[in-house]
Amino acid sequence: MRYKLTSNGLKNGSASLPTPATRVANGETPPNWIPCAEQPAYARRKLKIICIGAGYSGLTLAYKIDHELKLSDFVELKIYEKNPQVGGTWFENTYPGVACDIPAHAYTFLFEPNPNWSHFYAPGPEIEEYIQRTTRKWNLDKDIQFNTHVTETVWNDETGKWKVEVDQGGTIMHDEADILVNAAGFLNKTSWPDIEGLSSFKGKLLHTSIWDNDYDWSSKRVAVIGNGASGIQCVAAMQPKVAQLVNFVRNPTWVSVNFCAEKTQNGGNFRYTEEEKAHFAEDTEAHFKYRRDVNAFFYGMYRDHPMQLGLTQACRQQMEERMKGISDPEILSKMLSHEFRPGCRRLTPGDGYLEAFSNVNATLTFDPIERITEQGIQTTMGDEQQFDVIVCATGFDTSFIPSWKMIGRNGATLEERWKGNPEAFFAVQVDTMPNYFIFNGPNCPISHGSVLTQISWTCDYILRWAKKISSEDIKSIDVKREAMEDYNVYCQEFLKRTVWSDECRSWYKNGKSSGHVTGVYPGSVLHFKDCLENIGGEHFHIDYRSKNRFRFLGNGESARDQHGAGDLAWYMDDMKVSKPRL
Repeated sequence: MRYKLTSNGLKNGSASLPTPATRVANGETPPNWIPCAEQPAYARRKLKIICIGAGYSGLTLAYKIDHELKLSDFVELKIYEKNPQVGGTWFENTYPGVACDIPAHAYTFLFEPNPNWSHFYAPGPEIEEYIQRTTRKWNLDKDIQFNTHVTETVWNDETGKWKVEVDQGGTIMHDEADILVNAAGFLNKTSWPDIEGLSSFKGKLLHTSIWDNDYDWSSKRVAVIGNGASGIQCVAAMQPKVAQLVNFVRNPTWVSVNFCAEKTQNGGNFRYTEEEKAHFAEDTEAHFKYRRDVNAFFYGMYRDHPMQLGLTQACRQQMEERMKGISDPEILSKMLSHEFRPGCRRLTPGDGYLEAFSNVNATLTFDPIERITEQGIQTTMGDEQQFDVIVCATGFDTSFIPSWKMIGRNGATLEERWKGNPEAFFAVQVDTMPNYFIFNGPNCPISHGSVLTQISWTCDYILRWAKKISSEDIKSIDVKREAMEDYNVYCQEFLKRTVWSDECRSWYKNGKSSGHVTGVYPGSVLHFKDCLENIGGEHFHIDYRSKNRFRFLGNGESARDQHGAGDLAWYMDDMKVSKPRL
């Protein structure tokens, strides 16, 4: 339809087409016309959220939806969990000595403090039992389907939904979600060492992430490959019970002082007395104060900060003290010849690790492994040592790539996007993956303080978006590529200020020695909180379910109006009645 040029009323007599609003006023229907929705403004439509994983993150999300924020009136939650029980990493990791190296009272759900921890640093089985107990108390498993592997997630741009395929005991089922949440974690894909002959070993081959608890390794000849967190814990736990133990390592590592050691007894782990547990249970305010002091840890990672300099000195002094019983001068020299600062590799307190090598049945060797033989391990020095057990404490695939097939907008895949260095938007979102959220994605605050606190903040961020999507008739949100790129440029520039960018092989750099830091957040944990609470919509492409973004304004009423029958001055409830002037 053609339109006549009409005067716009300006003195110069210029003419213009009528605006879409003018056309509507004249009874026409321009392309962005929609009828008014017969509902109040910001009325919430129902959404389905599919969450993958039922560890700490997935369970916190379930608690927020059902109990804290009470969103179950418009959110349908479904959690798919590959294991037969909740717990995530604490269900899966059962190797000897597995424990949390963060103080137990700071490693709890924020909504469920636990006054009954047995030790300052809790053992893994106790953490798993706590997670299961909390799940039962709050009925957090009511929306979980266990023993269910997600095999594929595909974004459908037309419907604005994720198509989800799962394998449940060999039966393939299909589901769909408005919002997809990845709570699977990134330290759960076992990484076997790339060593010639590994599969030819005739003894017992174990990996710390998939431990065989039916196997009796006591009194055996044991090789442990690796000196990361699991390797250090394994060596300390296994050495007193085996005939021989050799720890094969590539590089020295810092065995750090314990986190919050000032709260411990003589710097090491200790058992709480029944009186202390009772005190925590009875005096909740005192217990709350006791749980507070972990977030300063970030400053130990900030180059040349007094806390970082003090950490280096404390770690060196403790290592020297704990190695006094080691007679091999090569071990003493190499273990203290670090070319990087504490924290470049993940800091691991290791009570009992260095001390283990003071015993005649334990040896630490830097000799590179050439190959695995049928009977044991041969090094480049030509020596072959025979073992009954080889333990691969070689960690996980830290590429952050999901374990299932994932296809986003226009066929994009994270497998392709992240094959070099994974990048995300504040560790939570990725462009080309609409309505997709991640717990602890690339550059997350995993080594900054209270992990479970930042998980709670991430939940809040995800659910704020869920409320906006639901109440503003939004079909999808997708981070702008330029916002992603700008943010990640900032990340790498800031991280140059931290020890994480020192030259050392670390999962913080996706297994590389230098370059792009992918594992840790560029700032303090409070910095992360401030950012999540203030990120604006200007950084996102937002698509709506209709051709007019303001369709959600509805029938011109607020939900409180109730068509004139509501409390029309509710906002005055909190006003103070002013006293008349004298």
